[in-house]
Amino acid sequence: MLICDVPLTAAYNAAILASLTLCGLCTYLLALDVTGSRPAALVGGVVFACSGYLLSQVTGGHANLVAAWSLPLAMLALRRTARSPSLRNTLLAGLALGLNLLADWQYFLFILIWTGWYVCWIIAAPEHLGRPRARGWSLARLKAIAPLMGAVVVALALAFPLIIATARASLDVPTAATEGGPNFRLDHSVDLADLFIPSQLHPLWGTFAEQAQSYKVELYIQNKTAYLGVVALALAGLGVRAGRERAFWAASVVMFTLLAMGPRLQIAGWNSGVPLPAAILFELPFIGIFRYPMRFIAVAMVALAVLSALGMRAILMMRQTSHNASSPPKPRQFTGLKTRLIVAGSIALLALDNLTLPFPLVGIYIPPYYWEIAREPETFAVMEAPLYSATSPFYLLYQTIHEKPLVGGYTSRRLPYAILDELPVLRVLAYAKPAPDIIKQEMEVIAPSVFHYFNIRYLMLHSAGGALRYSRMTRIAETVAGYQPPLRDVAFVKASDNFTASGLRRSFWLGNQESYGSVLVYRASTPITTVPFIGVGPGWDEPRLADGRLVREVLDQATWADELGWLEGETVSRTFSQTAHLHVYSSEACRIRLHLSLEAEGAGRLLLQDLEGDQRAAWALDAGMQTVSVELNLRPGKTTLQLVAQESKPLRVWGVNLDLLEAMTP
Repeated sequence: MLICDVPLTAAYNAAILASLTLCGLCTYLLALDVTGSRPAALVGGVVFACSGYLLSQVTGGHANLVAAWSLPLAMLALRRTARSPSLRNTLLAGLALGLNLLADWQYFLFILIWTGWYVCWIIAAPEHLGRPRARGWSLARLKAIAPLMGAVVVALALAFPLIIATARASLDVPTAATEGGPNFRLDHSVDLADLFIPSQLHPLWGTFAEQAQSYKVELYIQNKTAYLGVVALALAGLGVRAGRERAFWAASVVMFTLLAMGPRLQIAGWNSGVPLPAAILFELPFIGIFRYPMRFIAVAMVALAVLSALGMRAILMMRQTSHNASSPPKPRQFTGLKTRLIVAGSIALLALDNLTLPFPLVGIYIPPYYWEIAREPETFAVMEAPLYSATSPFYLLYQTIHEKPLVGGYTSRRLPYAILDELPVLRVLAYAKPAPDIIKQEMEVIAPSVFHYFNIRYLMLHSAGGALRYSRMTRIAETVAGYQPPLRDVAFVKASDNFTASGLRRSFWLGNQESYGSVLVYRASTPITTVPFIGVGPGWDEPRLADGRLVREVLDQATWADELGWLEGETVSRTFSQTAHLHVYSSEACRIRLHLSLEAEGAGRLLLQDLEGDQRAAWALDAGMQTVSVELNLRPGKTTLQLVAQESKPLRVWGVNLDLLEAMTP
């Protein structure tokens, strides 16, 4: 979404326009290399730069996906390398491939797949390069693909550090199924009807598009816009009949459109059950973390742009042939004027077909308290809550004002975040929902010590999404602030919902902006005394209710109409099979007594070890419920305790608590 009324607006909008211009320019160069006609190549550049896919990504704020210019640039470099093999061209092609990783890792994946597709095409049809067909695996075919494989090696070598880091991170990154549900990838695939339904951003037939795409009403516009364009398809239809390379580019449109359609064919919301090539692709290692098949349409649009350029060249050649055969010679200026009119008319039709005007705008209101926070010279953290995907990007904007470390932030995936995973009191604030766990310490009691330990000075509670209807958030905030009343201000202005055309707020100017939500500003007070608090470390399974249901599933299925307060009093358990960790945080040295309420299925033994010290304990366990305790000396900071269960079956823990025995002065 284009943002206004902030200092970075001009730079952001200029970057978006520059990206779209580069998309058109690089596609123009690719089409020029294929067609040899500048007017035809210009039309090809407009097809890609004005595509509904790219313009819809602007609405979603996906500036990285708008920077798709690296795709046609890499295709151009690879094409030249295949036709004019040399070390220089191979290195340049490898560099062009690597540039896609800087734009977006998905585009890097796409261009590698396209390169493999190009290699297979050259092997199967060497005449694509103007070489005679030879039988069998000839040395000539291997020589033809060697420069391309060399370019891939160069690109992988350049990207190797990032690939390794991404591969490691992917082990902890939720997959499409685990984060969005089993049908997430299918829901974000291109429906066959999507290819022919205009963008809902169109000012003339956007409402029609909304009605036609009613089967995807729950998806954002940027995740369901895959319109190929009537004018582009008409030009491509002519391009299929002209040019030696027409078969490759036509097959590329079909191939990558099929990949964009995901694992199964869908027609106007109906799941046909027919498997598609992407079903195999998503089973491959590493590719499994890719969630949005519809984004393959970017590659299909580049191929469609080249095919449209071939079609425009065919139109110009037919006009020239007809003119030479039936008309007396005319001045060159007159002939050139006709060509310009044809090209200009085609560009005008393409622009009308994908018109996005006026673009949805939203004003940004920044509460003045963030400037007050910025004026405080000390280094401390700010916690914005709740961490909703719709509001978290604004928290990053506010951070550009106060320039303090932030608890939370925004990523497109729910990455592991230790401070939230370990501490239920922070989970309550982060997600505005109950967070029942095996930690039995009262949240309101330990909250001031938690904020003091992590040096979180400000807690900003936002009402967006009705979060403050969960009253425990404000009770925790009040104890953190020492019961000082909060400051209050408007938090946002109302923006487009980005789901449907009727939800867009269109205007050429902002005008009066309707306020939306409020923010409560709590300044954490220094507690008179601090208490140690417990965090759940690695090795545990997810918390479960007494009836066996996962707490996460109960919360995910609940709506705001549901009363979730009953969860706060529920007893939950976690199990571990061999080892699990508990973290005990303390701002000062002290002595505590740790209590574990657990259930063993049979006789066994439980060991506890301080991983940073020499404190140990061991208990003989009987079958059934029991409580074990141990006295420990805590150092200032984090103490990690490892639990080791010496029995064949998982050990179930129903509660962990501690008593503060005495504070110890160094």
